[in-house]
Amino acid sequence: MPQLFHIKTFGCQMNKHDSDSISQILMNEGYQQSKSIDDADIVLVNTCAVREKAEEKALSVLGRLAPLKQKKRNLIAGVIGCVAQEQGTDLLKRFPHLDLILGPRNIHHIDKFIAQIKKKRERISSLDLSGQITSFPKYNGYLKGRVTCFLKIMEGCDNFCSYCIVPFVRGRETSLSAQKLIDEANRLVRQGIKEITLIGQNVNSYNVRNGSVPTFPGLLKELDSISGLKRIRFTTSHPKDLSDELIGLFGELTTLCPHIHLPVQSGSDAILGFMNRG
Repeated sequence: MPQLFHIKTFGCQMNKHDSDSISQILMNEGYQQSKSIDDADIVLVNTCAVREKAEEKALSVLGRLAPLKQKKRNLIAGVIGCVAQEQGTDLLKRFPHLDLILGPRNIHHIDKFIAQIKKKRERISSLDLSGQITSFPKYNGYLKGRVTCFLKIMEGCDNFCSYCIVPFVRGRETSLSAQKLIDEANRLVRQGIKEITLIGQNVNSYNVRNGSVPTFPGLLKELDSISGLKRIRFTTSHPKDLSDELIGLFGELTTLCPHIHLPVQSGSDAILGFMNRG
């Protein structure tokens, strides 16, 4: 009988995308999704450290796994995402029933970590932030019935706003190659996807750190030419990287939706200075 896994996801669209990636990795290894935590052999909690309420809810779920682990001694319980990166091995001390602590840059190795836990029954933490996004997990039929999905084009942030934890839990900016993104977008369209939302901590700075081309406006132009793709959205943006070229694309590209998420944060130069967003 195939083993079952359950992922409880809190937080932003990036976490939802990561949970989809993890699900496809595990399904390629023969695991099946379970809608119930109680039935699962592997329970993963994907966490958010930006929103306090989301963090509180995630930690509450981790606490409730203890009695379940007592009933099912072979249950593998793990915490992934930004809280895992922020609190690290302290979570292993706080929750003795946890087997796995996995930062967001390490999710693509989750199948190997689970195999190691099964074989040696050891507790594992993997929190390296230097990893690069190299590929997209694929499981045939995973997107069946969907018409919209997220596509991660970059991860991390180099802005270091004074109030923000993101650079410390998601790492420095790294962008996927345009060709990989175009190939993946074409694959998604062939799977029936009509609308793609491009995601990243700051999509406007796509390829800026790499010094590569295309930059974000160029990538949008490339994706706009994909046959069968009806709508493109993107989030999140930083005002300092909102170029005239990008603004102009809203009147040029047929697939780009007339919608933008732009967190201005404040109308005061002094406050923006204190926030390191000046």
